[in-house]
Amino acid sequence: MILLFSQIVSVVVSFMAYGMIMNTKRESESAGYSERFLDANSYHDVYLPLEKIKPSLYKLLKSYGNKVRSVVIDGYDKEENTTIWMHFTYRNGNIIVDDEWKKTILDSQPNRIGRLYTDDEFYSGKKVLVTNGGYDNVKKCYINGTEYEVVGHFYEEGYIGNKSDKVVEVPFFSADDEMQIDAIGIQLATLPTVSEYNEFATEMLSLFDNQVYVYMPEKFSNDVKYMYKTYFIIAAIILGMSVINIGIVYGYILRTRTKYNAILSLCGAKKIQIVIINLLEIISMCLVSYGVSLLLFNNVIIPYGKDVFIYFTDIFDKYLYEDFLTIYLMAVIICALYNILKVLNKQTITFIRGGGRK
Repeated sequence: MILLFSQIVSVVVSFMAYGMIMNTKRESESAGYSERFLDANSYHDVYLPLEKIKPSLYKLLKSYGNKVRSVVIDGYDKEENTTIWMHFTYRNGNIIVDDEWKKTILDSQPNRIGRLYTDDEFYSGKKVLVTNGGYDNVKKCYINGTEYEVVGHFYEEGYIGNKSDKVVEVPFFSADDEMQIDAIGIQLATLPTVSEYNEFATEMLSLFDNQVYVYMPEKFSNDVKYMYKTYFIIAAIILGMSVINIGIVYGYILRTRTKYNAILSLCGAKKIQIVIINLLEIISMCLVSYGVSLLLFNNVIIPYGKDVFIYFTDIFDKYLYEDFLTIYLMAVIICALYNILKVLNKQTITFIRGGGRK
């Protein structure tokens, strides 16, 4: 039980150490930016048609790739005095429905009227929209001279305005190219690097002919940077100690089995058979300890640690856990084989007399 507990602790602290190191690495790559949103708002009464916005938007999305988490475009129809929103995201070279945003809206609007537009309506470009205010009990409305069917009435969480304000949510592919746009926001899955921010700022300034305000993300304080450097050093030490602990534990296990191995040898067991018997026992213990460690880390450590280490939820996924298990098994097998062969190379008579014990 003590040995099993020791291995669980080793795996958990290894997870923690790796997470701290990768979190610190990503923080340093972000150049100290503490926010993930790249945002540009044009000056008052400065608008561009969506048709002119699209090339710059596609260029940025292609550059950021799957790092894009969500996109929001704001527009305005002066004639109808209506604010226009468009939410979507970008995956594998395509603009797609933002399911995360969609779920947030549905969960936060239990008293909504009607529905959100469907995925088919989003991709087909059907002229439908959802109102966020000002169009209650209306089945159709006109945006930029085009008739849209109103399929639902919502008041989106975070919207600040009067109930009479006209606000609509339009699917991206349903918007006319002439629709007037005044703001573009791209949220990344990780903090923006200096080059990513500069690319966004340069593109927006060029697009709006410098008549735009590009939001500068807030930077980390020096105290926070020093804290992450300290985490990195501590994590490296912990990771090293965990590896050493694996070797010590399995070395101890094998030293307590010297007589058992000698008896197997005297009974005619070949060296390879003894190696396999010991190795299977160690691997079984390894898998149990890894499984318990995974449950503990994923359900206890991450929920409480993600506020301090903001990349934990990005870093740890099923693929990383699979890779970690592979590396862990390889480390255990190498340590175990070294100790097993070291023990078996001693004389059988030494085992029987207990001479293998220190």
